Amino acid sequence: MDTNALIGEQDAVNGKLRLFSLYLDFAASAHARWAACTITKLAGPRWQSSTEMWKIDSLGASESVRKMIASDAAAADVLIIAASSLDQRELKLIEWLDSLAVWNANRPVPGLLIGLFGDEENQSRELEWTIQQFIYCARRMSRELVVQWMEQGARDDCRWLTERAQTLLARKQSACNQPFQPEPAVDIA
Repeated sequence: MDTNALIGEQDAVNGKLRLFSLYLDFAASAHARWAACTITKLAGPRWQSSTEMWKIDSLGASESVRKMIASDAAAADVLIIAASSLDQRELKLIEWLDSLAVWNANRPVPGLLIGLFGDEENQSRELEWTIQQFIYCARRMSRELVVQWMEQGARDDCRWLTERAQTLLARKQSACNQPFQPEPAVDIA
């Protein structure tokens, strides 16, 4: 039997996996980067992953840059929003998220909207309001919502993230008419 043929089948790319992150502050950027890397590792070589990461201040750029960011975010399979502190309502963020619903996402399956909030040092006075807005926006964008408080240890036990990511990959693979084959166990911590 030709072992190169078996290796080639195992490493074949099933499709594209697009991840897009928007962070509100520097501390939150580490959470967004970690989540994107975790999902990319989980997807493995079977998926051609691409990741974009922007700071919320980028939404104040020129019209052409704002349109490019919105288009890329709407088309992403995984949209990650990270904020280490929500002491005030982030109306600009919610308006932007809501605006993504009008873009033609052209995704074959519902994507994920991941909200990574807080950290071990920051409490959030506006967490409940923000989550209600995320629920509304996720529905309008045809995305499954995942919300995680990024307290100490949230990265150590990332089953909350890997289970949702595996479900998304299985849906995408099913849309490609191929049975889902999870990647061999890898250390994603």
